Amino acid sequence: MDTSHTHRKPPPAAYALHRQMKAVQRCMSAETVEESVRATRWASAWYRLVQRKLEQLQHAPRYLH
Repeated sequence: MDTSHTHRKPPPAAYALHRQMKAVQRCMSAETVEESVRATRWASAWYRLVQRKLEQLQHAPRYLH
């Protein structure tokens, strides 16, 4: 039974924001400096992606429904 239609993918900006949050949580719970540095890089990368997606949304054309 195909249930793929019941689980929709989140919008790209929401997904990126969620991944950024997870990276920050991972950074805060890191047990070693190396793990913290690695998680900080991930959080920073996701932050840049979130900002880019939000900027794209801001400049996206608005349609009337």
